Amino acid sequence: MKKNYIPDPLILAILLTFITMALAFFYNYERFGVFENAVNIISWWNKGIWDLLAFTMQMVLILLLGYMIAISPLLERLSDKLIRFTERPVTTAMIVIFTSLAAGFLNWGLALVFSAIFVKKIGLQARLKKQKINYPLLGASAYVCMMVWHGGLSGSAPLTVATAGHFLEAKTGVLGLERTIFSSMNLLATVLIFTILPILTWIIAKKSIGQIPVFDQKEAVSSISEKQQQTKLSWMQLTGFLIVIGLIARMFITDKGLSFGLNEINLLLFGFVLILLPEAGIFTKTASTAIGSTTGIILQFPLYAGIMGLMKQSGLLEGMTHWFITISNADTFPLMAFLSAAIVNLFVPSGGGQWAVQGPLLTDAATALGVDPAKAVMALAYGDQLTNMMQPFWALPLLAITELKAGQFIRYSLLYMLLGLIIFTFVLL
Repeated sequence: MKKNYIPDPLILAILLTFITMALAFFYNYERFGVFENAVNIISWWNKGIWDLLAFTMQMVLILLLGYMIAISPLLERLSDKLIRFTERPVTTAMIVIFTSLAAGFLNWGLALVFSAIFVKKIGLQARLKKQKINYPLLGASAYVCMMVWHGGLSGSAPLTVATAGHFLEAKTGVLGLERTIFSSMNLLATVLIFTILPILTWIIAKKSIGQIPVFDQKEAVSSISEKQQQTKLSWMQLTGFLIVIGLIARMFITDKGLSFGLNEINLLLFGFVLILLPEAGIFTKTASTAIGSTTGIILQFPLYAGIMGLMKQSGLLEGMTHWFITISNADTFPLMAFLSAAIVNLFVPSGGGQWAVQGPLLTDAATALGVDPAKAVMALAYGDQLTNMMQPFWALPLLAITELKAGQFIRYSLLYMLLGLIIFTFVLL
């Protein structure tokens, strides 16, 4: 697979919009006249675009703040220290995948950027020492963070339904994180991924011959922030500590428990950013660098919101829900939801956008079949995670930093996807 064969994600979102418009038109062909039907479709789409502005901003901040943390001086120093343990190819691969998985569970924006920077530094070191490594495997191991993110602390769907006032609250209520991210099912899935995927990486790295990496860029992507000696606690750091401590105290002292939503997670990340970037000038420069990574979300999420509006107002969701129920029962529904989400993710490569489109369908079907809606949320999360391994949309930042082509590491990411399919099927049944 060559990179220039990969459609632009924005083009995919636009195509999906037109496909949904066509489906809505024919679904209501006998109900309305041609002119009235066309006017209704434009009206439904326009209304949907503006319904998820708050959600769009929440997801922008998730990526933006995660990116800022990834290129902070502390994280740069951490990557430099980890580099010291990457003398042997097998050890290097294991460090990369464990680092990627851990970061991915914490925050997908942080994981993507930090893992990419880390791999690029490893490649530059290998080139300098004329050391042969399996660089594409390292790239795939870095990208595997996207197979744990939606079941992690920045997962769009579980964080959305844990947020009071979310767009499906009337159907599901507020689902605390103890029912989704911190459920026994998800913790089991996470442990299995953290165990089995590194074993596969170890086997591949053990048998790989590798080669000396070649780069066009001379330098690795590094922190934009200037390294300065700091002896006092700045007011920004103090504010950050107060935010972090306050949120942790809220978790354990108040009756909210683990019911953190997107707003709380973003506030927590903001607190860490203030701690790691303690000067206004540094903060601004880092934010300016990171803001470009959010372009895809800003442009695409309104389109996904429009699609949701079309599906809801046209009756497509109701019709699809009925069909979904007819081919499922209480036992098979989680697996069917998982597989459908995996397929949809190939065309809607955004966890948040996918939840906006599929969430109403899955929650309606779960309610009708007597399935815990929290399990439906995680089934979608697993499906979205899984096919990220063959959908290069979220790999674009990593590809740009590492100078890899999608086709170079996709053969490894597909193996990760196969193991993920087995793991997620096991925990859902």
